[in-house]
Amino acid sequence: MSHRFLPLVSLGALSCAMLAACSDRAPPAQPPASAPAPVTSVAPPPAASPATAQSCEVRRERADKSGGRIVGGEPARPGSAPWQVEILSSPSYDEADRAYDRTLADGDPCKIYLAERASYELAHKCGGAYIGDRWIATAAHCVDNIPGFDGKEGNVLTDRRLRLGTQNLTIEDGLFAIESVVIHSGYTKATKLHDIALARVAEDPRIAEFEASGRLVAVPVMAPGDRDFDAGEALRVTGWGWMGQRNERDAVSRLDSARQLQRNPADLQQLTLNYLPDAQCAQEYGEFYGPGALCAGTLAADGSIEVGKDSCQGDSGGPLTREEDGGARSLVGVVSGGKGCGAGKPAVYTRMSYYGDWIAAAKAEAKSGEVVRVPRQEAASGSR
Repeated sequence: MSHRFLPLVSLGALSCAMLAACSDRAPPAQPPASAPAPVTSVAPPPAASPATAQSCEVRRERADKSGGRIVGGEPARPGSAPWQVEILSSPSYDEADRAYDRTLADGDPCKIYLAERASYELAHKCGGAYIGDRWIATAAHCVDNIPGFDGKEGNVLTDRRLRLGTQNLTIEDGLFAIESVVIHSGYTKATKLHDIALARVAEDPRIAEFEASGRLVAVPVMAPGDRDFDAGEALRVTGWGWMGQRNERDAVSRLDSARQLQRNPADLQQLTLNYLPDAQCAQEYGEFYGPGALCAGTLAADGSIEVGKDSCQGDSGGPLTREEDGGARSLVGVVSGGKGCGAGKPAVYTRMSYYGDWIAAAKAEAKSGEVVRVPRQEAASGSR
């Protein structure tokens, strides 16, 4: 799994709007001062300027007239993450879309690789964690001002769905509509602080059936008064994000640093990380690492961050858990962002214990059929 500051959303509309959204997980500008393919010693070609949705649309119109993974992880044991949720879209591509896509060269930022990628890869956007009573915890950047299709503004309530009760993206009986979304009002794409949101599943009798059968289990959320982390404590991140390594300075694209197509797995992947001191991420990310963030990475024997092991685009919003006494797991974070994918850098997760009061307020203020921000702006003056 690998992501980066880029929030880790997955990519996928012909207009390239999804690619623009994915870059949100990329690291903000700093103040002045299948298994992943190995990175070879051959220098990759210079990164192309990011394509905008508009530029991709213009090129498509011209052609017509002329004729949000886990990197270095392993498959999760079946049934080991019954709280795992997928946030997905419903893209529709006709033969004209596919014909145009075939004309684009590999590496073209507007190329979606429709012929190479499975339908579940094209639909996948983000992860989430089921926390009970139809509530899903995820990252704000997965549901805030999502791009729509054909350059149009998106609506998360109608342009996104949820997949619950399975660890395999080819299982189709667990698709649900979204009833409401609550986003932390302190989140902005510019700072990436307070990267947390809740989504509520629309009422559906299958929820109770899934819970009764054990297909869907709510994961307990770490509370402010729970035990603190041990130094280097083992944590587990799970997701369906890209699996190819991407170096820190490589532009976000559908190709990894080895120039291989980024792929999403059908089966849920998992990776063991270590809890890291806040100071380590604060040094790496500066003002973009706030009090509501958690720092994690896979530690090598010499204390450095292992290269090739990370969360990535498409893992965003997915659960970071730890083992409690008795073997049960609790939700300590959701995937937020980082630098590259498996680039040997610590990654940023949203710290759930920091947002206990916010989660309670968000549930109380949610409105069916609406996307709301909490706290309300007039009450958010003291929020960071």
